[in-house]
Amino acid sequence: MNFYYENNMGDSGYFQEDNLIKGIYTSWNIEANLYLLDEEINQAKLVFAPYETNEFNSDILKEYGYKMIDREEEREIVDIKTGNIVRYDWDDVIDLV
Repeated sequence: MNFYYENNMGDSGYFQEDNLIKGIYTSWNIEANLYLLDEEINQAKLVFAPYETNEFNSDILKEYGYKMIDREEEREIVDIKTGNIVRYDWDDVIDLV
């Protein structure tokens, strides 16, 4: 998958990642909106927005089988089919800035 990220501090760019959850954690790490690129039709589709509500992110993640919830002190990504929380190790995410 090819992604584009952009945050409020002026950081933006592209990266490749096969795992959508790792892509989300990578952009979340720098509080950036994440877009999935479709190069065939030259479009970018928003797939995660860190400053938006869980409901907003759940609506855009539903297509990929995920939703966002609040749990204890953190937001979590949940696999809709299994109900399992899906996490990615922060130490393994790509440093974008």
